[in-house]
Amino acid sequence: MYKIIVGGKIHQKGIDLLEKVENFEVLVLPDASQETLENNISDADAILLRLQSFTKSMIDKSLKLKILSRNGVGYDRIDIPALTNKKIPLTIVGDVNSGSVAEHTIMFILDLLKNTKRHDHMIRSNNWKDRDLLISNDFEGKKILIVGFGKIGQKVAGIAHAFNAKINIYDPYIKNRESYKQSYTFFDELNLAFGESEIITLHAPGSKKPIIGRDEIKLMQPDTILVNTSRGSHIDLDALLDALRSGQIRGAGLDVYPEEPPDISKHEIFNHENILFSPHIAGLNNDCAARMAINSAQNIIDYFSGKLKPEFTINKEIL
Repeated sequence: MYKIIVGGKIHQKGIDLLEKVENFEVLVLPDASQETLENNISDADAILLRLQSFTKSMIDKSLKLKILSRNGVGYDRIDIPALTNKKIPLTIVGDVNSGSVAEHTIMFILDLLKNTKRHDHMIRSNNWKDRDLLISNDFEGKKILIVGFGKIGQKVAGIAHAFNAKINIYDPYIKNRESYKQSYTFFDELNLAFGESEIITLHAPGSKKPIIGRDEIKLMQPDTILVNTSRGSHIDLDALLDALRSGQIRGAGLDVYPEEPPDISKHEIFNHENILFSPHIAGLNNDCAARMAINSAQNIIDYFSGKLKPEFTINKEIL
């Protein structure tokens, strides 16, 4: 029998998958705290890790550990050299949420273009006549700038292209521009791209300073829509609030924040009506959680059946 520790509640589909294996004894911890995990690692043959850290001292205490499977894609808080030294593979779930983030991004864009909240309020407040204000617009024909053209950015482009939007792209790391058969426009200068776009969505990795501040907003077209489902540090919220108040920015959709959870009492932006918020869930929904749980569970099953996939293994050198 192999003892499998699941570091807190994950989607039931992942737990069901593990419990179907005859020689697995599965223990789902009652919470995902660091303390609870550390108290249950000494006799684990495999650990399905959530957001907890996994340090060298924990690895040294895990005398029977054969595989560490992350229920996600990040591993900044895991001591990979220590795992590698003990020939313990670290696995991740792969690309399970890029489509979810892309859909969330498009949801923000459509909601802001169509002014969903205000139209809903017209009915609830019995103001049918306000339909003549003509406050919604089409996505078709709009110029959307995608900053960062990785897996998420490419999926956003694909969906936007299906709406017949005009796709502008800024990503200094894209080398094979000619391979994209769609009529995408690639920009070498981000500042120039800002002025040529009506919708801007951010999908870039972390940076030392905001991608969008006061100087960048001045370059944008009036009535621009801005969406951030990437990193909370990418937008200067003070500059964004001033732009919303002045009308330079038509509306914004934010899923990420400089501090999470944000203290909504400390910034007036959380009271502005032309902005949509979500609690960092673009890549976290029921379907995505199921895919993460299934993949992280399957990595453990594959290890013990001798079929561990290299593409999901971080320290491939030990395979």
